Amino acid sequence: MCGHVFIYSKNKKTNKDLIENLTNKIHNRGPDDTGYFIEDNIAFGFKRLSIIDLEKGKQPFEKDNYVMIFNGEIYNYEDLRNNLEKLNHKFSTDSDTEVLLTSYIENKEKCVKDLRGMFSFLIYDRNLKIIFGARDEFGIKPLYYINNENYIAFSSEYKALIELLEEVKVNEDSLQSYLSFQYVPNYKTMIEGIKRVPNGTYFTIENGILKFKRYNKHNFIKEREVNKEDVYAVLKDSIDHHMISNVEVGVFLSGGIDSTIIATLASKINPKIKSFSVGFDVDGYNELEVAKKTAEKLGIENIQIKVTQEDYIKALPKVMYYLDDPLADPSCVGIHFLSQEAKKHVKVVLSGEGADELFGGYNIYKEYYSVKSFLNLPDKIKNTLNTVVLKMPNIKGKNYLLRATTPLKNRYIGNAKIFENNEVEKIMYGYKKITYSKRVKHIYEDSKSKNYNYITTMQNVDLNTWLEGDILIKGDKISMGHSIELRVPFLDKEVFKVAKNLDLDQKVTKLNTKVLLRAAFKGIIPNSMVEKKKLGFPTPIRVWLKEDLGDVVRKTINDSQTDDIIDKEYILHLLDEHIKGVADNSRKVWTIFIFCMWHIMFIENLDIEY
Repeated sequence: MCGHVFIYSKNKKTNKDLIENLTNKIHNRGPDDTGYFIEDNIAFGFKRLSIIDLEKGKQPFEKDNYVMIFNGEIYNYEDLRNNLEKLNHKFSTDSDTEVLLTSYIENKEKCVKDLRGMFSFLIYDRNLKIIFGARDEFGIKPLYYINNENYIAFSSEYKALIELLEEVKVNEDSLQSYLSFQYVPNYKTMIEGIKRVPNGTYFTIENGILKFKRYNKHNFIKEREVNKEDVYAVLKDSIDHHMISNVEVGVFLSGGIDSTIIATLASKINPKIKSFSVGFDVDGYNELEVAKKTAEKLGIENIQIKVTQEDYIKALPKVMYYLDDPLADPSCVGIHFLSQEAKKHVKVVLSGEGADELFGGYNIYKEYYSVKSFLNLPDKIKNTLNTVVLKMPNIKGKNYLLRATTPLKNRYIGNAKIFENNEVEKIMYGYKKITYSKRVKHIYEDSKSKNYNYITTMQNVDLNTWLEGDILIKGDKISMGHSIELRVPFLDKEVFKVAKNLDLDQKVTKLNTKVLLRAAFKGIIPNSMVEKKKLGFPTPIRVWLKEDLGDVVRKTINDSQTDDIIDKEYILHLLDEHIKGVADNSRKVWTIFIFCMWHIMFIENLDIEY
């Protein structure tokens, strides 16, 4: 919906020019209106993208000596408003902003438990001189912060905070994690001194002291039986709520079941809804025809974008700027072109993120059925087998045996893994003896304490790493880069209450994923989509790295001032191997390339144009 900046100056009054300068750095998040509130050492800056109550929903919003800035949407705000009116609260607007602030006035920190939506917000109690803020339970809306000698500051994007740092430098611990995860996990960023507020967390600032408290941590502990009717009903209800808007809503439509479900339900509410699809002009990387047929069966308009290699290369610096942190997910550029086109037609789009984590959608989850015969073997036998397999030549079946004899906690860190620990040590000069497994150790401990099965443990890892660190970051940052709001109906608290109760065979079987979700929409969505295998968002960097894109990557790595951080010679050797067809090193090379591009832009402070 918007973007905001907050500054708490520890040693002096807040400078008006400073808050205005920082707020202007996130103009793309809210080009419709700008607002400020400055008092003593407190300053709010706000950029508005008008979605609900277009005339009266301005921010910062003031009521009863409280001031608030809020980014997101509260989908149950009408119900909350009705309850608050029964308690004699009066309202001067029709916005969810006023409902949220009034809910805090009535319930204080307990208000976050009642919110159904996506949000990051900060509230200033002018009487008690206390700041209260929170971030939604899934982490759909981003929120960054710094806490140093001079400032406590928060912003929707960290480019607005960099100026408040005395020195801008790479966090080497974050870089080491990034090389394996393809993003920075555990709520850190690539810049020393800037962090992310964890999802499901609220915080306070009182007398210059910043404190955090987790108000929600999702669990998959089964509480009841659920069936396909439950799944259909809760998703229909979620779509109904996510369609609430005073501006036009569209939908991203890929060739997969998740976006098809959303498009189907949304089209029942608005038969004239527009859908948007993207593909690449390379065989095997284009599902535009599938999306077109789906849209035709639904009777809705489908607007398509086909991206060339030249288009892709030219867009890279802009996408990197939107993202803030390096994120080596090649699909980011596809979302850029989707958002760019959608902006011409709508202000809000619905998308299918979160379905895989909640309903068991990733193909890697089927691995359980191939390795489960090994799971009950004594650890001593598995360890012995693993040692023997490691010494085997690279023959067919070796990778399978390694997976089967290596504990999940020692190898699975989420839906993507780029470099192994020994490779990271070769690449990074400041390598520390901290394996990637240690970065997710707390998630495995949590899973074990709750007695999760194999697949649920993988879901728990993905929910707490991949989803928040990759999927939601790219969705929010790139869509807001084009001043449109991305809504994700699968990531809804009521949907999760159903999805957490699925049995293993309702999630994944040997043959397919998202079993109960598919059953719930059989006969409702086009039949061709019900059993369609998950493809993901394929991007042809593997092909293009052997062409013009490879030249761009090589030059960027060479030009970046990262010689004291990474072994460029090793990486360029991987690129040469890839070009010669010796090995598919595309994702590894891409991960380093994205870091080098980020370094040029954010550390060296130079512009890039391809």
